[in-house]
Amino acid sequence: MTNSEKTTPSNFKIRYAKPNHIDAIFEIEKKCFPSLIRYSKQELVYLILQSNSICLIETIGEVVRAFLIVNFRAGSLIGRIVTIDVDPVFQNRGIGLRLLEKAESDMRQRGMRWSQLEVAETNNVAIALYTKAGYRFKEMIENYYKSKQHGTCNAIRMIKSLSQNSLS
Repeated sequence: MTNSEKTTPSNFKIRYAKPNHIDAIFEIEKKCFPSLIRYSKQELVYLILQSNSICLIETIGEVVRAFLIVNFRAGSLIGRIVTIDVDPVFQNRGIGLRLLEKAESDMRQRGMRWSQLEVAETNNVAIALYTKAGYRFKEMIENYYKSKQHGTCNAIRMIKSLSQNSLS
């Protein structure tokens, strides 16, 4: 793959993950999170294949560069971003933002009115991405994580209205 193929936006695709993508997704998860806090392969299989979630992947050709998992609860109007991982080699190229936008579009089509996520209170890079995407602080959750993420167990819950007319 040439350098221009890595950066040309027209070459990427965002699509739903299939079972044959699980190995690539797990490899990205291992690159993004230390073993104490990352999802196991078995947990990812469950999240990706269960009926109340979707997993979107961003690819160039057959190379999976990033993924995002959204969970839905029956009867709820809130879609929950479970995780978003971008292979470190491909970070800072707008991939995470594109995945969020596609996930939000999918949530709207399913009748969701809100998108919600949790992020370590010290993960400034992720918080900046979510803020840029229109997410706003909802609440602080102490001891949300069982193991420290970015030096803390505390999380910030962020939320975004999916209303077409909303500014947030």
